[in-house]
Parts: sequence; C-alpha cells; structure tokens
Amino acid sequence: MCFSKLFYFSMLNYIVICVVVVMLMHYNLLDMRMHVRECDVSEREILEKQNCAAICVFTSYNMLLTHHLFIPFLTYYLSLQIRNTYGQQQQQQQQRLQLSDTSVDEWRGYFRKEHSLAKPYQGNGMGIPYWDIQGTTIVTGQYVRLTADTQSVQGGIWNNVPVNVRDWELHVNFAIHGSTGDLFGDGAAIWYVQDPAQAGPVFGSKDYFRGLGIFLDTYSNHNGPHGHGHPYISAMINNGSLHYDHDMDGTHTQLGGEHTGCEAKFRNKQHQTQIMIRYVGDVLSIYTDVLGTGQWKECMSVDGVQLPTGYHFGITAATGDLSDYHDIISVRMFEQEFAHVQHGTGVTVDPRQREPYAQNVAAPRDHIDQPPASKLGWFGTTVLVILGGALCVLVLWFGVIFVNHRQQMSRKRFY
Repeated sequence: MCFSKLFYFSMLNYIVICVVVVMLMHYNLLDMRMHVRECDVSEREILEKQNCAAICVFTSYNMLLTHHLFIPFLTYYLSLQIRNTYGQQQQQQQQRLQLSDTSVDEWRGYFRKEHSLAKPYQGNGMGIPYWDIQGTTIVTGQYVRLTADTQSVQGGIWNNVPVNVRDWELHVNFAIHGSTGDLFGDGAAIWYVQDPAQAGPVFGSKDYFRGLGIFLDTYSNHNGPHGHGHPYISAMINNGSLHYDHDMDGTHTQLGGEHTGCEAKFRNKQHQTQIMIRYVGDVLSIYTDVLGTGQWKECMSVDGVQLPTGYHFGITAATGDLSDYHDIISVRMFEQEFAHVQHGTGVTVDPRQREPYAQNVAAPRDHIDQPPASKLGWFGTTVLVILGGALCVLVLWFGVIFVNHRQQMSRKRFY
C-alpha cells in the first residue's frame, strides 16, 4: 500500500473513532440522566462519578490513538512529500548545471530516428522520410533550405510523426546567412504544436497556435528602445488564445518574462551554429553554441511549463522587406527518462490531455501602435541626405554673399 493511501486510511480511521467516541459519550450522558431521575442524591453522585470516569477513559483512548496512529502517519507523509519535492528540485538543478559547458557531441537518452533528420538526405525528389516540406523549401544533399535570400517568402519542414514521449531533447544544427550587411530578416522558429504545416504570419507558421514556439528573431520590429539586441532567442507557450505581437517582437507573451531569452549572434558564421531545446520534468531549457566552441551555453531555463504529448515538431522561416538564407543542417531528437512525482491523490493525468500552460510569462499588456518606420529605404535616404547637404551649402553661399554685400554698402557710406 502506498503512503498516500495509508495516510488517507489512517485519517479516515481517526474520524470514525472520533465519531464513535462522541456517540458513546452522548449515549452515556442520556443514560446518566435517566438513571439520575430514578435515584436518590447519593446514587446520583456515584453515577456521575462513573460516567465522568467513562468519559475520561474514552477521551484518553482517543488521544492515545491520535498521538500514536494519526499524527505519526501525518508527520511521515508530509516529510516524504517535502523530501520528494526537494529531491526533484535538486535533480533538476543538477541537470541544468551539468549541461552548461558540456560538449555538443554528447547526447543523453534514446535517439528517435522518426523525429530526426541528418545529411545526406535520401528523400525522393523534394521529400524526406518522416518530414513534410512547406512553402519555398528545397532539399539538397547537404542541407534543407527553408528560404532563399529573397524578399517576402516562407518555408518550413514538419515532422509528420506525433511525439508520444513526455520528456525530450531536440538538437538543431542550422545556418542563417545573407549578403545584406547589417539589415536582415525576419528569422526562424522551432515548433512543438498541435496543428502542424499551417502557414501564417509568425515566422512562416500560424498565429494562435497550441503548444511551444522557439523564435530565432533576426530583426527588431519594435521602433522604440529595446532591452536587448538582435538576433534574439525567446520562447512562447500558447493554448490557442494568445496573439504573437510581431510589432513588439513577442515581448507581450514571452515565456519567463519580457527579459527571459538571450542575444545570439548566429548569422554569417563559418562554423556550425547549434541550438538545443530540452523539456524534462516540466522545465524548458534552451542552450546554444553560436561561437563554435563545441560547448553548450545556457540561454534560458523556465520551470512550471506544461506541454502535452502527441504534438509535432516543425521548423519554419520567413523573410519580409529584408531577407536571409535559412538552412537546416540536421535535427536530432532524444527521448529522456525522468521520474515524475505525483502529488495530491496520486492519480496520473494522461499526458495527452494536458493543456499547454506556463506559470511564468510576461505580464499582459495592451498593444500600442508604434509610429511607422521610414519607407524611403537606402536609396531614398541617400538622396534625402544629398539634397539636405546641397540645401545647407546653398544657404551658406547666399549668407556669405549677403554679408559681403552689407559690408560693401557700409563702406560706401563713409565715402
């Protein structure tokens, strides 16, 4: 018998004993009153003393059971719950500490081929086993290109096998590059969602999704001051009711709070750039290697994240007025082992029935329209600067002529 059941059994036993004691006390009091009416004064005193003694015996028995049965079980049960909770927190903390500065070539758990892809891709034509392509995606022998360096295109790949494991680790080797210098966009996203392969405005996928989105945002759409630079990595948990606010770069619904994420300069690198998403024990952690050191660096970690099983992995990318190449080199998924501690009644909830939820998210705020950005572009801005400079020179020239003319007029007056 588990300790939770034993605890509830002992508590029920204690309640039954209390009810019996109260009933016996009540019966003895009634019986005493009936006898008192039939007896004289001396016998009344004797009966009262006998009933008082009986009540004391029942009360002592009740207290004995309370101290030697219920309270020990209650104390042990609470200590067991505290120890399990503390042990789980310690295990999660150890896992976080062990993964930082570890080699990107190390792997944990069981490799799941049906959720992974690696070069050389052996698909027929444009297809890849276990994966569906979307939009402008093309498949080569060395990479999967989601978008070319072209304006206003979208592409993606979606795993067509649902994930039926609760704890997992996903490694993605990617390359984002282009020839636009300091202006590039828009970025890519890694998904774990209920409805795959639905194009939309959020980095090539649908808005109001159900599940998890990891955003590799390369362009700042927010015109005002930002608390971070770009490219920037952040996350979002959605139950289908939240809107991803592109104008605010998703900060209104950001997992862990507005400043939970990390800057990651992963563009135009000659070495491999990688990201690891780890969801174990309701803790979502993101690690990156964008410097080519071959070691993971923690980007963010948030606990209290609830995700169901049966969702699909996907990777999408999109460009707008600015563009980039978005390439996927490889995807590897590993099933993780984790002992989940059941609280309360000990009833296990079906992981497929869980609702996407996060305890720690950005504080809700209303959308405020930002002043529109300039539509001039580089050419228009350059022309405007040249015209402004020419106007300044012209004004200065007229000013010099005017001053010289005044000086000549003043000299003539003296003659």
